[in-house]
Amino acid sequence: MLDFAALFLAQANASAQVQFVYDIAAGRVIFVNHAYEQVLLGTDASVNAELPALLARVHPDDRGYLAEHWARWVRGEQLGEINVRLQRGDESAQWFAAIPYYHPAAAATGPLLVCTLHDISAAKHHQANSDLFNSRKNVALEVLSHDASGAFVMVEQLAQYLREELPEAGQSQVQLLQMLENTSRESVKMIRDLINTEFAAAVTTNLKIDRVDLGAVLRDPLEQLRLGHELLGHHFAYTLPAAAVYVNLDVNKFTQVVINLVSNAMKFTPHEGHVRVAVVRLADRARVEVSDDGIGIPAAMLPHVFERFTRARRPGLRGEETIGLGLSLCKTIVEWHEGAVSVTSTEGEGSVFTVEVPLAEGFGSRLPDQLVEAVTFH
Repeated sequence: MLDFAALFLAQANASAQVQFVYDIAAGRVIFVNHAYEQVLLGTDASVNAELPALLARVHPDDRGYLAEHWARWVRGEQLGEINVRLQRGDESAQWFAAIPYYHPAAAATGPLLVCTLHDISAAKHHQANSDLFNSRKNVALEVLSHDASGAFVMVEQLAQYLREELPEAGQSQVQLLQMLENTSRESVKMIRDLINTEFAAAVTTNLKIDRVDLGAVLRDPLEQLRLGHELLGHHFAYTLPAAAVYVNLDVNKFTQVVINLVSNAMKFTPHEGHVRVAVVRLADRARVEVSDDGIGIPAAMLPHVFERFTRARRPGLRGEETIGLGLSLCKTIVEWHEGAVSVTSTEGEGSVFTVEVPLAEGFGSRLPDQLVEAVTFH
């Protein structure tokens, strides 16, 4: 007959991932595999004595999050994977995915919590680089589209003006001007189609939700937007909260929403106008406001701005075209994040688009002391 306990121990000790078994009633670890020594640089026999020092390395922003989930895990509730960071001596972070399993009361012990810790530092690093690349690519496309579209619109308008104001021009000159006008118009359409295609492609990929600091993930794309629009002579500014604000996001999709809202604001703001982004923390939500002092939205259009193929669509001040899908897709993405998007506007004075998403678990109101204490595993 197979000795399943021995088989489990052999399999666990052969694993490269840290695995431990926690006796909930006794409040102590009763087993940890050999990977503990290689990954966390501890000693198997001293794991309980080493726990306080190990838990002191949990990133401060993750302690309430871990405490809240641990309190549920030891009751057998919400046994989903969570990602937490351990700080290193060199101030870098080591990311772990904690995957728990609750085992009800056994004959020899009370209920047990079995947990595997996967080191996902490399995956987190690659994901952060991918998100950064995508956000910079999307910002570059949006900024260039404004610059290039504006130039082509001007060429189109000049060609049209010359064709109308030079009645004595020969047929060949008229044809050349008509060709220049058509080419410019098609170029603007091609640029906007490219942007819309990129945005639509981002929407069709599966959601990949991570617990992230909203200010941290928006800082780089907002700064890229500021630098890009500054080169074009536009007025763009942003403010971020001083402290971390954690939310559950698909970083690429949510960043694209903010970029799209900024682009939309730029379309309807005169060259001398201003566009601003403010990220703030509320009691149980995070808010992103994109405001401008542009031409505003007529009152009759306001109820329709988030509709698919909305009747409220209109060309931008510099001739930017729209297919009426941008704000509808923004609304869809925000709602996927259990959030809401709204707009207030006064014609001739400007508009404010507001996006709100819930704060991540363990980051809302102050956690009760007993949950904070749960991070000590006692």
